[in-house]
Formats: sequence, C-alpha cells, structure tokens
Amino acid sequence: MRVAFFDRDGTIIEDYPDHGWTGIEHPVFIDGSINTLREVTRKGYKIIIVTNQYIINERYISIDQYQDINNK
Repeated sequence: MRVAFFDRDGTIIEDYPDHGWTGIEHPVFIDGSINTLREVTRKGYKIIIVTNQYIINERYISIDQYQDINNK
C-alpha cells in the first residue's frame, strides 16, 4: 500500500496563532490543497492527515472544538 502523510495545519487548512484557534468555527482551506489531495489519491495513495494539537492540553480549544474542526 502506498501512503502519503500530510500535516493538517498550514498544509491543508490555514494555521493560526495558538490563541487564534479559540474562535475558529470553519477552517479555511489553503488554495490548491484539496486538488493536491485528490491528485495524490488518484495516483493510488492512501492519505493520512497528521496534526499535533497541544492547544487542547493548553486549553486554547476543547476536544469538542477540535473534533468539530476535523469534521468540517
């Protein structure tokens, strides 16, 4: 199986300063990111999106906010 790893924040969606995540309700996709993911999939890769979310532990966002952003 061929696999491609992508970082979520700053690669697929916009990244924000830690305190900026508190008010994010709708992630903003970086121009071209969706097309890139489609192309990688078309070439036969499975995609794994990784993200390091220390901002949950530091209480900038809740686990519910994190899951909501991922779902969108």
